[in-house]
Amino acid sequence: MRRIILAALLCSSALVFGIDHAGAAGARPRILTRAEWGADENLLYTDTKEPKPAETFVPADEDKVVPERVKNCEEAQRKYPTEFKAARTMTTDASGRKLRWPQSYSSSIRLIVVHHTAQLLKGDARTPLERVRALYQYHAGSLGWGDIGYNYIIDENGQIYEGRAGGDKVVGGHAYCANVGTVGIALIGNFEQEEPTLDQTRSLQWLIDDLANRYGLNLEHNTVFHGKSMPVVVGHRDTVSTACPGYFLFGVLDQIRRNTATGNLSASVKFPPSLDKNYADKTDDRRTLRLRALNLQPDDPTLTPIGDTAVSIRPGGQATVSLLFRAGGMAVQRRARIASVMRSSNRIGIWQQLDKENQRIREEIFAPRLLHEGEVETIRLRFQVPSEPGTYTVDIGPVTFTLNAEGRRTRSPTGEPVSMSFSASDRVNIPTPGSRRSSSSASSVSSASSVASPLIRIRLTSREKAGQTCTSYDFTDLRLRYRGDITCQMIAGKAALIDELPLEDYIAGLGEEPDTEPYEKQRAFAIAARSYAVFYLDAEHRKFPGMPYDGDDSPATFQLYQGKYAERTNPQWVKAVASTTGQVLTKNGAIIKAAYFSSDDGRTRTPAENGWNNFPFAEVFSSKDDPWCKGLPMAGHGVGMSGCGAKAQATEGKKAEQILEYYYAGTKVEQLAQ
Repeated sequence: MRRIILAALLCSSALVFGIDHAGAAGARPRILTRAEWGADENLLYTDTKEPKPAETFVPADEDKVVPERVKNCEEAQRKYPTEFKAARTMTTDASGRKLRWPQSYSSSIRLIVVHHTAQLLKGDARTPLERVRALYQYHAGSLGWGDIGYNYIIDENGQIYEGRAGGDKVVGGHAYCANVGTVGIALIGNFEQEEPTLDQTRSLQWLIDDLANRYGLNLEHNTVFHGKSMPVVVGHRDTVSTACPGYFLFGVLDQIRRNTATGNLSASVKFPPSLDKNYADKTDDRRTLRLRALNLQPDDPTLTPIGDTAVSIRPGGQATVSLLFRAGGMAVQRRARIASVMRSSNRIGIWQQLDKENQRIREEIFAPRLLHEGEVETIRLRFQVPSEPGTYTVDIGPVTFTLNAEGRRTRSPTGEPVSMSFSASDRVNIPTPGSRRSSSSASSVSSASSVASPLIRIRLTSREKAGQTCTSYDFTDLRLRYRGDITCQMIAGKAALIDELPLEDYIAGLGEEPDTEPYEKQRAFAIAARSYAVFYLDAEHRKFPGMPYDGDDSPATFQLYQGKYAERTNPQWVKAVASTTGQVLTKNGAIIKAAYFSSDDGRTRTPAENGWNNFPFAEVFSSKDDPWCKGLPMAGHGVGMSGCGAKAQATEGKKAEQILEYYYAGTKVEQLAQ
């Protein structure tokens, strides 16, 4: 029998998510229970026959290329089988409800493993509680694990949260091959780039002390785990090849161990030196200190997989994989070649995330940024397999990925690999696959769960300046402000800037519904705005006929597009867009021109009243009572959904779908066809 061990390499790919609570010096913080932080316990249960755990380790077949970490885990299981044996496993709760992720229990706890969640706190406007709930929703719901992988989470204010359900000694999914017999603690933040807060480190010290007392751990001595002598408190990277828990947190683990062992739980720590841009000019002492903090030696560069290398994909479908690259004894320049690429079929599409965009890869992958000696970086790739079922392989340097194309074929209008976009902040790991725009596909819909993201071309009129030529613009600055591919061409004697990008990235960059508005109103406007934009992608409905763009960034003529600025300043809007990915309003299977406006005087107007003749599906836009707006001035054309009415209905507790149903009677919310 093959042993299956629940595991999850959370640190390199997890979203971040935290509660307003300050851990005062010397105070013993309280652990918020799942009920107190609002965990949706319905996510724990399933009616399916095969629950999906966070990650499974299955010994590889002997005739396949086996990653080193898999070999090490297999060897550890052979040598120390009792350390992998759970004391008991619960597949249902006390009432008999079936758990999506069965709860196994360790017979004893040997290690405390420290993680970071790897997402920057800087620029994230959400409250800590919102981030914790989002992390849970992502692990349990979006990834289908059925629960969160960590046993505990600590936010930037020092508040501690109960993570994985099940109580004492429940096995988490946080450290590949090292989940049984361990407790996983994740601090919210990306400690490769930022330092943990004082409240976080103090709460971590208190929690370690509490766990040590509970499980009888001696913090002054090493323990033997899988045949290796190591401290009781370790970083994730001590158990598997990963950057987690980040340079700054890993660099102070010795101090945290010492503070907890001596009972000095309110003591602060001194972080290792920052890796600033002038690092190369610093002394050898700093370089030695940094390498020691990272537990690395200045040797040859390495490339190792994060997660399984065997991937199951529907024929024609896509999957994301990650690798960990470590620079060797020399710095690696940005965009330097770091590994060759070989594929068993030229029809396998490969993209690499570079500069937060997704770029097509041919024969090599590249360093996404300047890496100093011994520094580590996560390399994110996306594969698309051919539409024929079968087994395909991709070699990325020494790592072989096996892609099993099986099941029902993924629909694609062209049959070619689709362009992809990686997302920002809240939209991390939410793919937006799509195809090149065509009149036949841009306005089609599907009831399937697959989501398309056609490309849209937006003219950046707000960035254009009279008298400028195409060579006058600073494209480096423009690409920092906007996603996609920005080009310039002369139109009617004027240098026109055009941003071509995936539709979902465009919708996320709209500035029409800031975070001062209710979330459900934002969701309603996201669906309406997407419908409006896609309507004009159809060759029969051009907003700017004959022009090499589909819309512009002016709210007077199209929509207010602000690019990355809107994403940074309105993270709740980005979340609303992600929650409605690919959703549009349709009538009789066709996407409607979902007009909307700011306010009216108590009723909406018909297209005819506004002078819009032959308006498509005019019956949808019949005049409707809008009592929530009564007494307000007319602001906008008055056709479709009003901002004041949508806001009031959302405040009353209406969902986005209910708001849309009121203003666009007779329509359906459907997915764009892929």
